[in-house]
Amino acid sequence: MTVGVVGAGRMGRALAEAAGRAGRPAVLVPARGDPRRIARLLEQCAVVVLAVPLPAVWEFLRGPAGLDGRGRTLIDPTNPAGDACLPAGRSAGELVAEAAADHWRVAKAFNTVPAQAVARCRLDGRPVSLPVATDHPAALRDTFALARTLGFEPLDAGDIRAARHLEALAALLMAVSDRHRLHGDISIRIGVPGPNGRAPDDLDPLRAAVCQAC
Repeated sequence: MTVGVVGAGRMGRALAEAAGRAGRPAVLVPARGDPRRIARLLEQCAVVVLAVPLPAVWEFLRGPAGLDGRGRTLIDPTNPAGDACLPAGRSAGELVAEAAADHWRVAKAFNTVPAQAVARCRLDGRPVSLPVATDHPAALRDTFALARTLGFEPLDAGDIRAARHLEALAALLMAVSDRHRLHGDISIRIGVPGPNGRAPDDLDPLRAAVCQAC
């Protein structure tokens, strides 16, 4: 499964490089450039990650590449800036899914992971959790496969409406990072503790549910 990553910023480069190290073919496409050339580069990519600011997402979806989704999986890792004008109670992920609905299966994922954590996706020796929100089982499967290839532990967070919670979680992590001067170097691991209060070595109920989701 070839992965197309749109956006040559820190997150885009980190995802493309991590995929390459993991043996997954990846195409890194700058967000700015000839729209038709961008479309050609992404033609054979089964999964496309839009690692660009939200205004560039709308530009992509209106262009040749965005209109040529053919039901493929589109991963939205955006976190709207504080001045983004979103409807009350709605998330960027939901709006992207609605805008792309005729051409793509959209999943919200990777927005809770900073670029510098992509290369070392572990906490205390265990994989970092990667919540995924989507309405499409095939998009969930594709995103889980990519996440596991990169070394994350994906978690089914529910349908695309859960994107508002993922974006709020990302904002919380950045607030904690700023408070403690972590420079964005922060990640999460979600799990269910065992009877003695410690996470068991084998699959706990939550991790088992994650595995069944794909």
